[in-house]
Amino acid sequence: MSYKVNDSFAAYCGFSICAADVLHAATITNAILGDLPASLFRSIDFKTSSAVVGAIFCEHIAERVGAIVNPIEKGHPDVVPPSAATASEESLRNYASGLEVKSTIGNITQGANLRAGVRRVEHITGITWQAHHRDVTSLMGITWDFVQKSSSFEYPGITGIFFADGLDQTDWGEISGTTGRNTKVSGMLTSGKAKMGTGWVIAWNEAEYLQVFRKHLKVFL
Repeated sequence: MSYKVNDSFAAYCGFSICAADVLHAATITNAILGDLPASLFRSIDFKTSSAVVGAIFCEHIAERVGAIVNPIEKGHPDVVPPSAATASEESLRNYASGLEVKSTIGNITQGANLRAGVRRVEHITGITWQAHHRDVTSLMGITWDFVQKSSSFEYPGITGIFFADGLDQTDWGEISGTTGRNTKVSGMLTSGKAKMGTGWVIAWNEAEYLQVFRKHLKVFL
């Protein structure tokens, strides 16, 4: 996959990260996703597939920049400095520095009924990253779709990566799922998406996807 790259991107979150690091990790992630069995993606939902994409990316961005993946399952952020390896479980639940990573396949037209292995770009109506609370201020957001062609199936591939470190509570919607057994989530609002778009890092150099980013993230590409 060929990407447009924002070579000016650089951030510090307890470790330094630049566009070349992000591109490197995305390229490896795509290769791994393309080697997984199609039956895996047919048998899991898109939320779980997003988690797989994010987990693979986190592993390889951490390796690239000399950081580590947060050692605990519910840890925040997802990638933390190597000094966190000896931190307590309590502190790792909300560590002072690091990189939070979230993935989304995007919202599609109601009733489109698209299944795993089918490209969705023509039906995308929005791009929304979700968090379990409204306190996420720094985020690296991944977009992905079924775009890596094989003989009979299109495998997941990263279509874009965006970053913002100036998010606040007004960039996140009200928390849903506060009753019953539903998971509590807050969706990013238009203001937050604009901040993510301003901080674009890589974007798949395909006209349809670039148009989606321009429309929904206000990216100038």
